[in-house]
Amino acid sequence: MGKTTNAVVVSYATLCEVLQVSRPTAARAVKKLKTDCWVDAVKIGSATAYCVNERVFWQSRQNQRKYAKFSATVIAAGSEQEKEFFDRSKTKLTYIPVIQAGDSVVTGNEKLDPPDQGDLDLT
Repeated sequence: MGKTTNAVVVSYATLCEVLQVSRPTAARAVKKLKTDCWVDAVKIGSATAYCVNERVFWQSRQNQRKYAKFSATVIAAGSEQEKEFFDRSKTKLTYIPVIQAGDSVVTGNEKLDPPDQGDLDLT
């Protein structure tokens, strides 16, 4: 976890890689921390956040625990990324496009009218 967060989001594969332990060892450690109430596992889709002091972020009116909002340290490993992820990172970017007032935005495969001289600002 970070100094300003009380949670960490990390896959078991990355946890094992960082700690240099086997998956069963990591699973036993996480289970022990959960059993002894040191951490809580909060599901976020298919990911899991491991949180300390869950009562801090599961607060709402009338003790309804429906949503939680908290900051977490997210750890991602290069070993878990798809090959295309690194291929895209090698693509040279020449500029960042900026849309200004009056610009037309084309976002897909929509048909465009052919250019016309009337579109030119000749003043």
